Amino acid sequence: MSHRSRTHRNLQTHVLEHGRRVSASWIVGAVLMAAAAPSWARVTELPKSFRQPVGASSSVQSVAMPAVDIEALRAEDAILDNDLEPGPIRFAASIPVSYDLDNSGTWEDLEGGGRLWRLRVQSEGALSLNLGFHRFDLPPGAGLWLYDSVGDRIEGPYTWRHRSQDGKLWTPVILGDEVVLEVHLPAEAGPAALELSEVNHGYRYFGDLTAKQGSCNIDVICPEAAPYNDQVRAVARYTVGPFLCTGQLVNNTAGDFRPLFLTAEHCGVNTTTASSVVVYWNYESPSCGMLSGGSLDDNQTGSTHLASYEPSDFTLVELSQTPDAASGVFYTGWDAGGAVPQSVVGIHHPRGDEKAIAFEGDTLVSVDIGEGSETHWQVTAWDTGTTEGGSSGSCIFDQTTKACVGTLTGGFASCENPTGFDVYGKFSDHWSGGGSDDTRLSNWLDPAAGGTTFLEGADPVGDPGPGDDDDDDDDDDDDDGEPFVCMPNSRTMCLDGGRFETKIEWRDFNGMTGDGFVSPLGSDYFGVYWFFSQMNGEVLVKVLDGCAYNGHYWVFVAAATNVGFDLTVADSTTGSSKTYSNGLGEVARSVVDTTAFATCP
Repeated sequence: MSHRSRTHRNLQTHVLEHGRRVSASWIVGAVLMAAAAPSWARVTELPKSFRQPVGASSSVQSVAMPAVDIEALRAEDAILDNDLEPGPIRFAASIPVSYDLDNSGTWEDLEGGGRLWRLRVQSEGALSLNLGFHRFDLPPGAGLWLYDSVGDRIEGPYTWRHRSQDGKLWTPVILGDEVVLEVHLPAEAGPAALELSEVNHGYRYFGDLTAKQGSCNIDVICPEAAPYNDQVRAVARYTVGPFLCTGQLVNNTAGDFRPLFLTAEHCGVNTTTASSVVVYWNYESPSCGMLSGGSLDDNQTGSTHLASYEPSDFTLVELSQTPDAASGVFYTGWDAGGAVPQSVVGIHHPRGDEKAIAFEGDTLVSVDIGEGSETHWQVTAWDTGTTEGGSSGSCIFDQTTKACVGTLTGGFASCENPTGFDVYGKFSDHWSGGGSDDTRLSNWLDPAAGGTTFLEGADPVGDPGPGDDDDDDDDDDDDDGEPFVCMPNSRTMCLDGGRFETKIEWRDFNGMTGDGFVSPLGSDYFGVYWFFSQMNGEVLVKVLDGCAYNGHYWVFVAAATNVGFDLTVADSTTGSSKTYSNGLGEVARSVVDTTAFATCP
């Protein structure tokens, strides 16, 4: 029977090859487990216990997780992975716990001041452990580290900057069945609150010493991938709680390198789970043909859900931090025009494994997978390479324009089935989605609504983006610029119908700096920023239309702080901006600027 005459039910069953059907023999392998050198990720500061005398690890409280029935999990996976409804690939069992700084762990006072808290978490037989903190409130100067029992793998420090909008933190995996949590509180630090709520016991893929991705896959380090090196840099492996998929950074017409990350809706990233996303950049083989040997060190945590659309199977999130420059990422271009692709490449993480590339030289086919319209492109059979479970959410790129034209929903292509097909949700269907901002890509990727349906990719290296290189301004100076569109996010308020953009940067007595976060309290005319805790508002900003009175828009600022800050208010219509500053150690003065912006309707 040809693929064109398959029933919707049969097609869905095969689509699940990359949604939920997973071989028990999958993933990340022996090279990671056998690495001779310590793996310290992007550690900017070693744990305090590594730098001064502390109590022996044997004196630290250890908590044991309940036993995990691996055979029962595998039996459940055999059902879930073949379910008719696509879903993400599970690699771990989630264990609910409740450990905090008061009811668990071991405290000790440090020489020279400050305190140290440590807790050992053990889950016998786990291949990996990753953790979910449902409360993460550390004061400035404090830090959380995680490391394995011998200190060969370290993640951290995690500070107040890593706190998600909903007050949580999720961590990358630590290979092995024990992880040590360490919190350092300097002598001058304020109160801290931390609650470990989930322990994910990894039972396949991460740290699995058995078979990895299929042998027909092509490493992205291989010569045939060289023309697509930029697109390769956009693609990443990621986890969402105890599940994994593939996604990529996408460019937008504002050119601001906003960290927008595109994946598949069936991967399960939504408003509830987005904060648990952990992205692993550059998880690739070090040499062509290895299909192994990748590093987990280059990672970041947290995201905010923006939009999803089930029929074409896309989800868009904004990552909580802009990727570090050292990650060398690329923001891929896209094509929402809907023209039939003549040849494509797929870049993805098969089985969640080291990044691979596949090539298809034939024209794609437009198909209906049961949604009532042709929402997907079909790759009839890959010429070289393939996709596998864990590849879900990855883009197919037009070989000529190198633009993303679709994201992987599933199929039954594999090294064992080289004639199997794959289906990709059309980028053109993602574009319009369900017609609302939270079900389409258009308003996020073309914020000016300029009608753009094609955009090339962009490299942030050497291009700081609009406004990033502005000098600090005095209170009364205008800064002329270009018109722009204000896009609200966790650090940006858009006031007076979205016309005025506000952002704030602070600096404290410990020499630390950061961006202010937007409090839920506010309206179309005012908003509140917090610096160190969402429960502690610092600066209120209000913009009012005073055009009827003196031909200006007015800016009011009221602050309850003595830390330094620079508040910038920008007029999106003209591009002009004003900055209101407070010196470190000064009691912030109120601002009543009734001549702030003169361009009235």
